[in-house]
Amino acid sequence: MSSHKRGVAHRRGRCARRPAVALTGTGNEKDNGSAPSGIGDHVTTREVMGGPVRILDAGSGPVIVCCSGVASTLWDWLPVVERLRRDHRAIVYDRPGYAQGDQVSKQLPDLDEEAHRFAAVLTVCGVREPVTAVGHSFGGAVVEVVARVHPGRIRHLVLLDASVPSAEGADPAHDDAATARRFRRFTLPLARSRVAGAVWRVMGPVVAGRLVPGRGRLMRSWPQLRVDLASPNFLMGSLRELAGYVACMNRLRELAAHTPLDPELDVLVVAANGRLPRIGTTRWVRHVLARATYLSREAPVHTIVLRRSGHFVMVDHPERIAAVIASVRSGVLPAHG
Repeated sequence: MSSHKRGVAHRRGRCARRPAVALTGTGNEKDNGSAPSGIGDHVTTREVMGGPVRILDAGSGPVIVCCSGVASTLWDWLPVVERLRRDHRAIVYDRPGYAQGDQVSKQLPDLDEEAHRFAAVLTVCGVREPVTAVGHSFGGAVVEVVARVHPGRIRHLVLLDASVPSAEGADPAHDDAATARRFRRFTLPLARSRVAGAVWRVMGPVVAGRLVPGRGRLMRSWPQLRVDLASPNFLMGSLRELAGYVACMNRLRELAAHTPLDPELDVLVVAANGRLPRIGTTRWVRHVLARATYLSREAPVHTIVLRRSGHFVMVDHPERIAAVIASVRSGVLPAHG
């Protein structure tokens, strides 16, 4: 992002959203299922905020940190990390509960706590400089909160089909306490039962593969993903975050209203327009672009509409997502027609 553009935006008192760039593709790129050779050697478990956190830390250079959405783990990022680590240091971590052996908390997720965890992961990894933060889906809400409450930690913000509070249930009247009680008394005990665990060990990879078709190729290349998807932890961690989703959207909306982004922050918003070819954009894309317009009141924002892609953009099109992420640092987005 050039200093001239920032100056213009500041003189206007707001930062205009850049026109959306459309990225197209067939969805059949050969690289989608490629096996990330040796990258598993870079996965470790570290103590963060008093508990174990699984971290993938590979490559050297400018630091890029990726944050997953609900029902997603660091293995979903392997093809992207394989490309980014050629010229960058790429870090991906799992939120507590998803990795096998993790204790799944009875408490519902808290966005402020997750923002502090992001900063703590950087500290544990010895990262002191501001980073490029990439958030997919719910992970987009996490990194946006980090940018608001820990502004010195993030220089570039990339939101990949990220959560949109107005479109995903933000409701001030939502009863957080009642939802938390239902999770503790019913949802979590049921998910922890032997029957649920036995069923999920068989059906987990099937369900996860159907929901995210690109995972099938990745599971064949990287068996650890299948092991994770079959783990009851994956089920319980996902249900926990889904139960707390509305409360987190309410918190994101509240923070956005009172804690502005750094006007020097560079923001890239990517919206997935669905796997099928279509004329125009989906309602979801329009929600994402409206969110981008909202953010552009606080900081410069670029937008990209990614065509022929499902929600898990980093699984469907890893090469292009890696190129888009890397381009944010240079301020020159890749040209796709």
